[in-house]
Amino acid sequence: MSEYIRSKFKALASLPFFLVTAFASFPANAASTAYFLDLSNDLDDGINYAQVTISDSTETIGDIEFQVQVLTDSFPQPLSNFGMQAFYFNHADDIAITSANIVDIDPSAWLINHSMNAGGGFGKFDLQASGTGSSRTELLTFSITGITGDTIFDYALGNADDTGEFFAAKIAGYDDSLSGNTSGKFAGSTPVPVPAAVWLFGSALAGLGWMRRRQVV
Repeated sequence: MSEYIRSKFKALASLPFFLVTAFASFPANAASTAYFLDLSNDLDDGINYAQVTISDSTETIGDIEFQVQVLTDSFPQPLSNFGMQAFYFNHADDIAITSANIVDIDPSAWLINHSMNAGGGFGKFDLQASGTGSSRTELLTFSITGITGDTIFDYALGNADDTGEFFAAKIAGYDDSLSGNTSGKFAGSTPVPVPAAVWLFGSALAGLGWMRRRQVV
């Protein structure tokens, strides 16, 4: 093997260590999980109507961040006041949480209540974030702070009626010509698939590791 080719193999072989080292330098609180709301009491089931993402905060160690995104293109004829008006979620039984632990709510006009019935056949949930018709939103964000030892999976739990859904939302301001309704309840716990790029990256790391082993041999 020529010296040029040998030098290229050495450069490639060093990449896995470099990448692992780089990722190891990221904050330890980078965990994230995401779910689709794909059930409805008004529209068809099996369509992704909203996505809930729960992440460890990248700004405040120990905080948990929620992002709830309405997938507008899944709705028939969104109107001028279209958006989410309430969001329901759970927490683990061993977590003592009050509205004071839920901060940085956007929209800021929304309020937090306990032990709320999501309706629409989706049962009861531990907590409800809710606004009014004038504060409907297509993107809700908030953080949970001051809970020692909690993780993102302490908030991805089946509801109190044990029907399985992790989350539910009231979304209003669309025109459903079939039912005549302009609002509905949406729920779900379907995991969002890991992007193909992540799998590709993992395969690339494995391939580079194989090349390094071949060089050593």
